[in-house]
Amino acid sequence: MSDHKAAAADPSARFDEIEQLLNSYPDVSDEQLGELKRWFKREASAFEVASLASKQPASYAKFRADHIDKFSKIEILLIGAVSLAIFALILVFV
Repeated sequence: MSDHKAAAADPSARFDEIEQLLNSYPDVSDEQLGELKRWFKREASAFEVASLASKQPASYAKFRADHIDKFSKIEILLIGAVSLAIFALILVFV
């Protein structure tokens, strides 16, 4: 899995590799978890993600809920700050 040149040469092999890792989730190593996150966030096209979702590997939904679809701490802080700013503006103009 560390050979990204080989994966770039054969994207279908990389797709199959990711599908196998997802079928093993949550019993994956930290390195494998990093590979899954990297593929979803940086390497996969929308078509590849949709294709993977349509196959519904065993742990796809759990992985997405645990690592992809969650708000990060920075996003939560940003949402809170924007909400407070809007609330303050409402208080000022009411």
